[in-house]
Amino acid sequence: MGRENEQMNELDRLIREALKEKPEWELSLTFTDTLLEKVEKRLWWREVIQAFAMKTAIVVGTLAILLVILILPSRDTSNPFLTLLLDNWQLVTGICLLVLFTFFSDQVLLKYFNFRVSYQNTG
Repeated sequence: MGRENEQMNELDRLIREALKEKPEWELSLTFTDTLLEKVEKRLWWREVIQAFAMKTAIVVGTLAILLVILILPSRDTSNPFLTLLLDNWQLVTGICLLVLFTFFSDQVLLKYFNFRVSYQNTG
């Protein structure tokens, strides 16, 4: 316990000395503004991407449930829906990617450009 107490006293002494000394260089006057801008942008991006991911997960989950409901009851018989999907998998994949890109543009890119324009107008 005495050794730990000694180390804490030494640490306290070093901190007090460091706080009393004049810094070798000073921060710019706009340091906090710049820091807050960067933090705000990073938090904004995190929020927008999380919202997009959540909405995408809800849509994909709903489509997966719908697909299971359409395929499972008629798996013993010939399923025209499944046959249609398997025969045109490239078209279905292309349409899904196009919808995903459109959704991403709407939910992320448009919000980003709107945020950037409004941020430049206020800043």
